[in-house]
Amino acid sequence: MRPAEQAPGAEPAAGAPKPPGWSLRWRVASGLVFVPLLILLARAGGLAFAGFVALQVTLGLTEFYRMMRGKGLEPHMRLGILAGLGVLWTALHPHGSQGGLLATALLLLVLGLSLRRAPRPRQVESMAVTLFGVLYVGWLSAHLVLLRELPWRAGYEYSAGASYVLLAFFVTWSCDTGAYAVGRTFGRRRPWALISPRKSLEGSIGGLFASVAGAFVARAWFAPYLAPWDPLALGLLVGVFAQVGDLVESLPLAHRTCCSHSS
Repeated sequence: MRPAEQAPGAEPAAGAPKPPGWSLRWRVASGLVFVPLLILLARAGGLAFAGFVALQVTLGLTEFYRMMRGKGLEPHMRLGILAGLGVLWTALHPHGSQGGLLATALLLLVLGLSLRRAPRPRQVESMAVTLFGVLYVGWLSAHLVLLRELPWRAGYEYSAGASYVLLAFFVTWSCDTGAYAVGRTFGRRRPWALISPRKSLEGSIGGLFASVAGAFVARAWFAPYLAPWDPLALGLLVGVFAQVGDLVESLPLAHRTCCSHSS
């Protein structure tokens, strides 16, 4: 049976391929809003920047748990979001003892709430993805706050923390942009088709080279504290792990699509 044709101007159906140029337009539009806001709040630091990261954590965890629910799991969304925000709070106040208390309370609460759902299937998996979301989104995002607050602990001027955050963003953005541009232009081989059909080997290599180049540009532009060969190591690390993260984010949707075809 042929799928029904969409009306002009209608939004693409869920899971349908995006129209050509959609991703590029979205990147440009979001960048025009996001980048100036990031620079402004990174320079401000403190609660202003932590609040910005908290918004990103809230949106990220909401999307992550939504995808998990699409796979038939039942993560504790509100508890996971509160815990993710708690992780940011401990990053902003690292000398307190809240971290251990937060981790213990989260684990006990997840166990207790899961017992209330005992008759339902896959509760162990639901507990696992609740905790994993806090680590994957909350804990990793907390490193932006840790970077911004690093000068307080390292004995540098507090304003230097803004460049640490911008360095992490700029190198990651370079990797993403390079992978997209090279993959869109030259992408042919797709060894990860079962996970993410659009990601190509050529795009992955392009992203790796772009992240290294971005790190060298950042050193010359606003990060002179990097040693001459630091950008090479930083670019390689970001180029590998940023793309691994992208593939991991694609796993839930790829698995759901796979299962829907087999049913």
